[in-house]
Amino acid sequence: MVPLYIAAIGLAMAASAVWRYRQRDMLGMAASALMAVLAVAALLLPAKP
Repeated sequence: MVPLYIAAIGLAMAASAVWRYRQRDMLGMAASALMAVLAVAALLLPAKP
């Protein structure tokens, strides 16, 4: 259940990065893109038993 939340947050951050890029807000775009990448990295890390 938790990976679904992480995937949703990552998708929202990726959409936010695109929106901020189109608004020419490079600092906000970089922050949103970083959060999206971290969400993907969290999904790819192996879960501890």
